[in-house]
Amino acid sequence: MIVMTTLNKNTAKKRLTFALISVAFLLFSNLAYANVTAPLKTVGQGEMSWLFMDVYQVSLHSADGHYVHQEYPQALTIRYQRSFKKEWLIKATAEEWQKMKIDSRQYEPWLAQFFSLWPNVNSGDTLTFLVAKNGQGTFYHNDRLLGDINNRDLSRAFLDIWLSKKTSEPDLRRQLIGEIK
Repeated sequence: MIVMTTLNKNTAKKRLTFALISVAFLLFSNLAYANVTAPLKTVGQGEMSWLFMDVYQVSLHSADGHYVHQEYPQALTIRYQRSFKKEWLIKATAEEWQKMKIDSRQYEPWLAQFFSLWPNVNSGDTLTFLVAKNGQGTFYHNDRLLGDINNRDLSRAFLDIWLSKKTSEPDLRRQLIGEIK
């Protein structure tokens, strides 16, 4: 017969408690991660290059796999092929909105939101923007929730960087909306 000492019982309890906490952490931490585009179907995809350098791959998703302007849900996923500081991402976003003739007084507060939400990205990271049926958006980094955007105009303007007829990359737009493969 094995007799457990008080010390062994305490050690066993601590190990069991640690094991249960570890399992709970693993189970609940996965709730913050999700393949956010899983319920959607891919509309199209393309790649952004600049001066012979691959910058990112991008894909567009919708409920039925077809693109209709401002008909949600839609998700845009960018897989970066280079590392970028968030300041560079924000500056590039502002430059695209300038090219689209969006008033800076409208988008400057949006950039401040991005500064508080977006991380620096490394090669291989993804940034996904999911716009719900009601037009409200949510950002994810590597399928982990970053935060919500409760502004339909911002959701539309962000997607329009790639999807508007005013985009600076019309061939990429055509790939994303499924006009060309």
